[in-house]
Amino acid sequence: MNLNNDLLVITDVDVDNYTEAIRLVGKKLFDNGYVKDSYVDAVIEREASFPTGLKLDGIEIAMPHVSGVHVIKPAVCVAKLLKPVLFSHMGEPETKVYAELLFMMAIKNSDEQIDTLKAVMNIFTNKDVIVKLKNCTTEEELYKILKESGL
Repeated sequence: MNLNNDLLVITDVDVDNYTEAIRLVGKKLFDNGYVKDSYVDAVIEREASFPTGLKLDGIEIAMPHVSGVHVIKPAVCVAKLLKPVLFSHMGEPETKVYAELLFMMAIKNSDEQIDTLKAVMNIFTNKDVIVKLKNCTTEEELYKILKESGL
């Protein structure tokens, strides 16, 4: 799948909660011209009502995002956290997810969002990729693994 999104990565993200994680990753998207200054607060507000945490086979993740009105141009920023951060589960808010990776999406329209979500989910159905993601230590490694996996 060839997505029209740019890919940004961050490793060694040291935060204590999901709002700090969203703010830090959102700042990278903002600083690089992908999102408007309204993006971060909108993502935090959406996450409180519509959580994005997922427990997958071998890893727990979160995919915070918000409507395209806050986006300048499409991108995905993937952050590898130093320690898992508590999110609520998508579709089951009472279930807690300790996310190790954040896939923060800046998507302009719903068609792109669906394609991006599919690409992200395809990554997490591949156990070899999950192991590589968990074990990588540099931004270069993380970027290469994600690009080779179709993101």
